[in-house]
Amino acid sequence: MVVTFSSIVCFGFAALAVALILLFGQMPFASSVFEYGKVKKFEGIVEASPYPTLLVRRPGEVGRQDVYSRYLLVAPGKHGADSLVRGLIGQRISLQGQLIYRDGRTMAEVVPSSIAVTENTLGSPEDVRDLGPVTLSGEIVDSKCYLGVMNPGQGKVHRDCASRCLSGGIPPLFITNDGKDQLLLVGLDGKALGRDALREFIAEPTTLHGELLQRGDDRLLRVDPQALRH
Repeated sequence: MVVTFSSIVCFGFAALAVALILLFGQMPFASSVFEYGKVKKFEGIVEASPYPTLLVRRPGEVGRQDVYSRYLLVAPGKHGADSLVRGLIGQRISLQGQLIYRDGRTMAEVVPSSIAVTENTLGSPEDVRDLGPVTLSGEIVDSKCYLGVMNPGQGKVHRDCASRCLSGGIPPLFITNDGKDQLLLVGLDGKALGRDALREFIAEPTTLHGELLQRGDDRLLRVDPQALRH
């Protein structure tokens, strides 16, 4: 068999074409970040409902009321932070953790042994505003992986991991199809959903009907998990 120079060139172009098709056919990496190994100190007010959150005063905003950055709190691994903040609701604390963030939403993976109460005076919770009924289409994901710990942190390839994270207490997020909205999912009472309430809908195309809520900079979606349909 004789291999000519022109054959080699043709094979090279064919291989390059296949490589380019595979490259552009892949899902692009999201602008999500997990500051692994960069442990930082944070101080703020603990909010436990619907999901553990640290309300941190924004730089330059000291003295103004109700101006906070809201950091969702999670424990290491596939676990929520409920047990870490139990008994600390409304108190000012300090803690150490690693930041996880994406598209304006921030989370901190807490170093469990670092939590300390800095002031026993209870802080003022932020008011919740009802923005009315909405119907949205998108995907249910676990917030920890989606915001930065895994990339990609959504889609069917991530379904099993997301199921374990939500079962472990990681807050569920609903991501709209256009990717513009990240909505924390809560029950009809405005509190955290049962850990396995959304299991069969994770990583599936889903349309949700619910009430849109605003709490500080956060937006939440109040839904009835019994009414969800594929």
